[in-house]
Amino acid sequence: MRIDREGLIELSLKTLAEQVELASAAPPRPSHGVRLALKVLHMFSAGEQAPFVDFWRQMRNDESVMKTETIASYCRSTHLQAQLRGVMRAVGIEPTVAVEQSLAHAALKIYPRTKVKP
Repeated sequence: MRIDREGLIELSLKTLAEQVELASAAPPRPSHGVRLALKVLHMFSAGEQAPFVDFWRQMRNDESVMKTETIASYCRSTHLQAQLRGVMRAVGIEPTVAVEQSLAHAALKIYPRTKVKP
């Protein structure tokens, strides 16, 4: 099976979007899949490493300096989403609402949110 450039970029961005989804619960664990996605995306970029390194570093940030877990959760996912936007721009994709919703929807298919009981 062959996959084209756009298909690789799409799958790689979906992999990173999954990490954003996971970040709301806890810092995502490092994985070979995330590293591969970052390498593939870097390969299709203009060559600057910063957006990819920044994503990895933010993914590993547990935001433990925050006063509450609720604040840490919000900061983890918000900051990681900002880094994902940098990665998207590095590969020539403008992070519009439609693009971000598509990635978030794909991530939720893999990691559906659980309903919290009141």
